[in-house]
Amino acid sequence: MNDETTIPGSGSAQRSVSSATLAMKIKRVLWAGVEGSLFRCSFHSMYGWRALLLRMFGATVGKGVRVRRTVRVYYPWNVTLGPRSIVGDGANLYSLGRIVIGEGAMVSQEAYLCAGTHDYTDLALPLVTLPIEIGPEAWVCARAFIGPGVRIGDGAVVAACAVVVKSVENWMIVGGNPAKVIKKRELKSKKVENPGGQRSEPGV
Repeated sequence: MNDETTIPGSGSAQRSVSSATLAMKIKRVLWAGVEGSLFRCSFHSMYGWRALLLRMFGATVGKGVRVRRTVRVYYPWNVTLGPRSIVGDGANLYSLGRIVIGEGAMVSQEAYLCAGTHDYTDLALPLVTLPIEIGPEAWVCARAFIGPGVRIGDGAVVAACAVVVKSVENWMIVGGNPAKVIKKRELKSKKVENPGGQRSEPGV
């Protein structure tokens, strides 16, 4: 046993100190008020209204984006939503770091995208933020967890309840905890784009 171990609890005082600046705290409080009222209480199909609110707080939101009213976004200014992307009911974008959801990508109900973690090699557990990217036309299924620093490749599929802590290659299907490759995603048609621009709601 190592006699030079650090006294337990010596890092707790440092952990109580937030790394967020005063300006970030103020913006976060303002956004929390808007998210809990104007955003959450909007009619379910008012996608344009919710996109406007997100843009007002610094998010980049493309055309035709559908974000459901029960979605939770921590720091909107760290979020980019590509054209025609969808974020389903109860999904959580824990955007301590950058979260980019590509064009035509879909994040289904109660999926959790976590762009922050802590340095476990330090008792103070300092915050570490790492970006998450969901590639164009990818699908993160219901209740999946996407960890910090992960890229879900173009057209890839993350199965329901999967825990993804490593990046996924383009057009692969993964599932399980921890997620492993199941097979390659094969399309009935080679044409990826939807001419009408219409997407089904998540989970259907």
